[in-house]
Amino acid sequence: MKSQQFKREIEFDRPKKYQTVRVLGRGACGETVLVHDDDMNVDLVVKKYCPVVTQESNPELFKNLMDRFRDEARILFQLNHPNIVRVFNFFDYQKQKTSYIVMEFVSGTDIETYIEQNPLSFDVIFEKVISGFEHLEIKGILHRDIRPTNLMVTDSGEPKIIDFGFGKAIDLDAEDEGKSISLNWWCEVPPEFANSIYDFQTEVYFVGKLFERILSDASLTGTKYAKMIAKMCAPSRGTRFESFGQIFTALNQELFETIEFSPQEIMLYRSFADELFGAFSEIDPNATYSRDASALIEELEALHKTVMLEEFLPDPAAICRVFVKGGFKYYKNLPINVELVDQFLRLLKGLTGNKREVVVANIGSRLDAIKRPGPRVFTQDLDDQIPF
Repeated sequence: MKSQQFKREIEFDRPKKYQTVRVLGRGACGETVLVHDDDMNVDLVVKKYCPVVTQESNPELFKNLMDRFRDEARILFQLNHPNIVRVFNFFDYQKQKTSYIVMEFVSGTDIETYIEQNPLSFDVIFEKVISGFEHLEIKGILHRDIRPTNLMVTDSGEPKIIDFGFGKAIDLDAEDEGKSISLNWWCEVPPEFANSIYDFQTEVYFVGKLFERILSDASLTGTKYAKMIAKMCAPSRGTRFESFGQIFTALNQELFETIEFSPQEIMLYRSFADELFGAFSEIDPNATYSRDASALIEELEALHKTVMLEEFLPDPAAICRVFVKGGFKYYKNLPINVELVDQFLRLLKGLTGNKREVVVANIGSRLDAIKRPGPRVFTQDLDDQIPF
């Protein structure tokens, strides 16, 4: 059968229709509407650019706000993490001087309300929020508006970092990197503000202050992360955690010390993780990781059956596909020992549930450090009638 020849550019021109549910709110840059996709049976959020100022009244500010709105779309589009809101599409109506961002709808409550109602969830929520901000840090993205209302918790208990209206990728404007955006801050600002410094260590401070406030307002005690939060809130940058990566490492170390891995288990994990890490050259920004230990075991068992008589994996992509769901580039000639894969599989099968979670989380941290190509935002220059 002759293979089909695809065009260089593929265009789906069938219009997508959403049912309006309700208006969620307005901000400095636009209006946010909850819609329903009947085809996929899912609620989505559509954010329209319609700022508080008009182009006629203040052309420069109008353009700056539109640039910020588009930057928000580009920033969010490159993120793929369970604790960060997802962007699914971006539509640019240039003639009408407006744009639309289609994103995930987060059904839930703000983080303060959720923890007040579910105090036993504090430690788990803290761990997941740190994981989300560590992912932003890896991507080089400052949120710049960390406050309780911008951290939602879904009805199923999953925290989500939202509202990147003030977000900025560092490499977009290196000269402006140290300048902070003027906001009405909800807590005491860190001393570095006096020197116009705003960086990831500053964001560590604000996230720490947020959790410190939750502990105080809800009169919570007994969290194992009290000292860690205090170190995040330290006024002195010399005393404070330097980065979310440093905090994430401390969290994992805390789990390692609590669960007590044997030296042999740690050595085997590191040997396998080194081999896996070395197989990748880059991972697509939209790729996801397999975080289900049981599913990983099943896939590793299936893979091992097909290569158990070999000394090395015939194709390293096979092991890459077990852990990464999506696009990636890899080194074809890298030798990965089949015996090491078998040993890691035996290790994973023999661990308790908590230990398995730690191992899978550490694999995810390794993969996060792999190079990601620049984001590709799919936009449309639509000149027809705007949706709303």
